[in-house]
Amino acid sequence: MFGFSMKNAKESKKESSEEVTAERKDEILRSISLKKDKINQSSEEEQARIYEEIGLAFNELGEEDNAIDSLEKSIEIKKSLGDGYKTLLKLYNKKRSEAAKANDDELLQIYLKKMDRMMQISKDVTRGVR
Repeated sequence: MFGFSMKNAKESKKESSEEVTAERKDEILRSISLKKDKINQSSEEEQARIYEEIGLAFNELGEEDNAIDSLEKSIEIKKSLGDGYKTLLKLYNKKRSEAAKANDDELLQIYLKKMDRMMQISKDVTRGVR
């Protein structure tokens, strides 16, 4: 009634998504491989979508650096505010937090700048700027 159980449902969903089975991992890796093969034969808009899908797949595998690389390529090709944008922003925030905990000011500044760029992309997309 008050949504108290919602938190538990969200937590259990998060925990289950963190544990990728070997079968699911193989499926994701095959999908990534197939998508990478399609990139060069695709239009720019399709390339952006494919890079986003690859980035989201890498994120599901827990391969954050590969996910960031692919999602950045997607956003460079086509600015959008979809799942890739949201995931990339979360990954940047996580990396920023890790840099702050490690007292790595240089890395902290890199991720703060990347997050600022994401905010600018959000403004540009909202305004219709390409």
